[in-house]
Amino acid sequence: MEAPNLRILLVEDQGELRRTFVAMLKRMGAAVVHNAPSGEEALETISQTPIDFIISEWSLPEMSGMDLLREVRKNTITSGIPFIMLSNQGELGEDEIAETSDYDVDGHLLKPLNHKRFESQVKESLEKRADFMETSVRLARAAAFIDIGAAKEAEAEITSAQEEKPESSRVWVESGQLFEALGDDTKAKKSYVQATEVDEDCAKAYEGMSNILTKEGKSNEAFKLLQKAVKISPRNRDRQLKMTRHLLDSGDEEAAREALHKALEYETDPAARSAAAAEFFMESGRADLAEAEYAFALEADPENVHYFNRLGLAFRRQKKFREAIENYRKANAIAPDDAVVFYNMAIALAESGDFNQAIGSLRRALVLQPKFPQAEQALKNLQVKAGQVPA
Repeated sequence: MEAPNLRILLVEDQGELRRTFVAMLKRMGAAVVHNAPSGEEALETISQTPIDFIISEWSLPEMSGMDLLREVRKNTITSGIPFIMLSNQGELGEDEIAETSDYDVDGHLLKPLNHKRFESQVKESLEKRADFMETSVRLARAAAFIDIGAAKEAEAEITSAQEEKPESSRVWVESGQLFEALGDDTKAKKSYVQATEVDEDCAKAYEGMSNILTKEGKSNEAFKLLQKAVKISPRNRDRQLKMTRHLLDSGDEEAAREALHKALEYETDPAARSAAAAEFFMESGRADLAEAEYAFALEADPENVHYFNRLGLAFRRQKKFREAIENYRKANAIAPDDAVVFYNMAIALAESGDFNQAIGSLRRALVLQPKFPQAEQALKNLQVKAGQVPA
């Protein structure tokens, strides 16, 4: 290995394989090899220790290798770390490969591995990163200039990066993003178009063009480009959520729901997936669609009081107070000592105009949880409205 001071992190949940890979990396000349059995422990290591290179198993428990890659790329401090994904032969299909490409994976290694192939892939990834380093620094400098309002200097760095690596779709995509940050959507769009000419399957470039067309009010054209990006990389969670919003705006609720569930595939539990979909719809101001999703969640997990509480809120936002109150009473039957359920039911009762029962529900909440400031304030307000105490 040409970089003897390289600090490598190996993430593998199988102990025997982890020991084998660590030994291989040390034989290659790595000075330090950290190892972790899970994505969570890997993130902890990265937060505490400088890391130059990551090799991670795809199918880790709980946090997958893809989730780890996504977290590494989201963090500006770690986003440039080379990352190789380990997987079994046939484990990753085209959709999974496309998703890793969205997050600039540096390579894939298929198990079982021999030492020669392992060393070759690691060296190739390091060489690619070294070759891209100067360009990467230019793009980073451009971002820094944008932060301080030095537009001319930022544009000069972007232009230099494009001239150095005109064959790199990544350079053109990042240039587009930087031009957007500068407020120059014309140059941003040209950069995204150039990225698609370099790589016709560059999903991020089509998404970038879609974003600009959306700002220009060309929603139909924007939607078509977003569809193209999603077709190339259908497992990209953020992109599927964006697709969901477009579909909601266009009135295609069923397609929106399908796109949303595609985005939430990482939730393997059906109840949790429906609940996550419901939360998205609630945040989007669609309590009617959230109501249906919470109902699905409760079919799968009928004892979940949190789902009852959120379903009650969905009913209340639609002014379906009777349904909300009935829902809270069902929650009471499961959790008779839950002060929050009594509080939420009181709000629904008050919104329906039944102040006396609402006051009774709030008093019950305060018996169960004496230090409950929201319930205390709501009780005072309702007592004034009901004429029980002077204003």
